[in-house]
Amino acid sequence: MVANLVTLVRILLLPVLAAVILAGHGWTALALFLTAGATDILDGQLARRFGQTSAFGAMLDLLADRLLTLVSLGALIETGAFAGAWIVAPLVLIARNFAVAGLQQALPGGDFELAAIEYPKIALNFLGVSLLLAPVGATSAGLWAIAASAALSVASVAVYARRALPAFRG
Repeated sequence: MVANLVTLVRILLLPVLAAVILAGHGWTALALFLTAGATDILDGQLARRFGQTSAFGAMLDLLADRLLTLVSLGALIETGAFAGAWIVAPLVLIARNFAVAGLQQALPGGDFELAAIEYPKIALNFLGVSLLLAPVGATSAGLWAIAASAALSVASVAVYARRALPAFRG
């Protein structure tokens, strides 16, 4: 399946992305991060266009998305991009992925519909990381975008926890 190959390319880009971020090559890191983001859009479009959607493909895509968040934010944390209290925001974003994965496992069928709050959260996260990677002096804007994404992440966990609550009662 072509879509799964595109997703695998995204996963294979991640060690290179981490190395480039850690080496301080901002423009190259930004290009790799944007390429990874483009593959996220492309794999879904290809899967739907060619009727190649599958549970495995959905799981692989979700894994690649979560790994991209972990790798990009983890490498930025290591470079010192999040000084002082700003460190809370990327840690919330990373923890949110584990919390939501746990909630999904608790549900019959192991999945639930994507909450509408996810789209602005993802966009703010993507914008924030991009601004932090690009050596253009937009660090403050990048930090605020990541913080806003973290705030929406907390809200998204609350939405998913509310949805999963009946499974915990049963």
